[in-house]
Amino acid sequence: MRTFCHHRPRVLHPAFSLVELMAVIAVTVLLMMAGISVLRDHGVQARRTATDAMTGLIEQARTTALTGRSPVVLAIAEPGDLPTDDGRCMIGLFKLEEWPQDAGILNGVLLRRWQALPSGVVLLPGAVDGIRNPRDEPESTIRYLSGKQLVEGRFHLLAFNPRGGLLAPAGSDPVALRIAEGSYRKRQPTANARRADRVAESTLRIGRVTARPYRLD
Repeated sequence: MRTFCHHRPRVLHPAFSLVELMAVIAVTVLLMMAGISVLRDHGVQARRTATDAMTGLIEQARTTALTGRSPVVLAIAEPGDLPTDDGRCMIGLFKLEEWPQDAGILNGVLLRRWQALPSGVVLLPGAVDGIRNPRDEPESTIRYLSGKQLVEGRFHLLAFNPRGGLLAPAGSDPVALRIAEGSYRKRQPTANARRADRVAESTLRIGRVTARPYRLD
């Protein structure tokens, strides 16, 4: 009696060769490097845009104080300082009738809508080569009308006198703003570090007598 054995044909499963595996790894690395480069370029562009915007707003505040012959305040609102926000730093310009003796409470008129700085940008605390930073100064209360509603908030600020000089923070020395790539975490600004010992930032120096902004970097 004959027994017939039926052998199933062997199925060959495709597999990666070493060359193909190395090619896949190389392409993955290139894509990751390209993504990092795009993110870095976006951060640099956002910081440049924010620096230009801050320069323009400081110049506008100073010019408005000169032409209007009244104090003008540039207020810095960070996430949580305003009733509504989208997680970005906001800048508001206010005109005052006069500078009060108690600079902790100011009554102002909002000159334009709050302007948001680009996402991915923060204003850092900390002095710059011994130059004071308004972000380190105590916040002041500003009361103003938004539509028909009275709004009150506490902000860090720069104030300009009718002669175009710096009125606040008080003192006789210039001040400096640090504009960095980063984000707000639990309402605190956190910078992105390019290296362990360096933060990607730009610095604006604002003079005391002639409060014009100059880049230090």
